[in-house]
Amino acid sequence: MIVRVLDKVVFAVLFIIALQVPILADHYRQYLNGYYDALRDEITSSTEVAKQHGFPSVDAMLESLKQNSESVVRENANLKAERFAQITTLELGMRKLEHGHYFEKLVFMVSPSQYGTLNRVMKNFSPSIPLSPSSIVFSLVTAILLNLLIWTPHFCYCQVKKSKQKPPRYSYR
Repeated sequence: MIVRVLDKVVFAVLFIIALQVPILADHYRQYLNGYYDALRDEITSSTEVAKQHGFPSVDAMLESLKQNSESVVRENANLKAERFAQITTLELGMRKLEHGHYFEKLVFMVSPSQYGTLNRVMKNFSPSIPLSPSSIVFSLVTAILLNLLIWTPHFCYCQVKKSKQKPPRYSYR
């Protein structure tokens, strides 16, 4: 009896946790959108500065700045180049979070390269329940599968134990 109650409690906890993935993905996407918008604004302003000073592109301006004799200017140019290179990764991540299915979103968010961003998003995250039917179904399926994965060894052990306690059946012909 206790095992059955515990099974239901474990399933309920897993279901509640699984329901948080779509909500977390939405918060994560919003965070990336804000960062993406700020980065696009920085690229736009850098493009205008490059044009004002006669450079054909931002990359040409950054390459020129990397050749500067001042180390602070070279370091700033390297940092800007790294940030500008992130834009493609951000676009890919936002696309996965917006159009991907439940497991694509989950894998993207918990990948090691995203731990820093995930920690920042988690600081402002508050649990809730998703409203889309697909999110609820994916969460339910995930909770069922995880629950089965957790409890299968116990139930197999119980079946083996039960079958050993029964006397063997003899067939008489």
